[in-house]
Amino acid sequence: MKDPRTIAIFNQAGGVGKSTLARDLGYELSSRGRSVLLVDADPQASLTEFLGLDSQQLEKSLFEALVYREPVPIHRVYGLDLIPSTIDLATADFLLNAEIGRELRLREVLRTVKRNYQIILIDAPPSLGNISINVLVAADEVLIPVQCEIKALRGAKHLFATVEKVRMLNPELRITGVVPTLLDARTRLNQETYEVIRTRFGTNLRVFPPIRRGIAFAEASARAMPVQLHAPRYDGCSDIRKLAEELLDG
Repeated sequence: MKDPRTIAIFNQAGGVGKSTLARDLGYELSSRGRSVLLVDADPQASLTEFLGLDSQQLEKSLFEALVYREPVPIHRVYGLDLIPSTIDLATADFLLNAEIGRELRLREVLRTVKRNYQIILIDAPPSLGNISINVLVAADEVLIPVQCEIKALRGAKHLFATVEKVRMLNPELRITGVVPTLLDARTRLNQETYEVIRTRFGTNLRVFPPIRRGIAFAEASARAMPVQLHAPRYDGCSDIRKLAEELLDG
């Protein structure tokens, strides 16, 4: 089997729907017959919790694999494989500081398992540190969720600068595109911001169809399941389907 597509879902800002997007996009790709591995690289462990695992009860997580080079723990949930996170990962930035080759740790972890998958989605932390650099070095592609709010656009310049700097360590890294998230089409400001995203990024990057805001996403997270299972007729499910189709079409 050829190497999988390894996609980092990355934004240095929090609250843009990264973990929800990773969960539901991963499930959608899996439902289309792809073997999918989700990697929760965020110490908040939202993706882990959103898929029904109690991060406080886990004995092993990505932390042990990254810091102590232990075998990577993989959990099977909803037809997906997941490498979970715990709050311990918050200390990894500090613990890796003195390590030679610290930027390569996640790449090394994934090398041991990647032959089993066609797609790997990594939920990156909303910060810039050793873990985020590890995520970008391990990835082939970056998918950037951008909330349809004016304030969410302000950090975009720094985000692209970060990706550019990481290319010194990972020359093959490319930005697959921008995903506008949390769009409320009933709100004029939201709609105007979406148009700004299309205009500002669309000349140089692919702007995927937006993911609409909806209570079903929050409910699915509270019930720890993909939104497609929680509310299969919800309009937002079609947004996830469109994104998956466009990603697979290249």
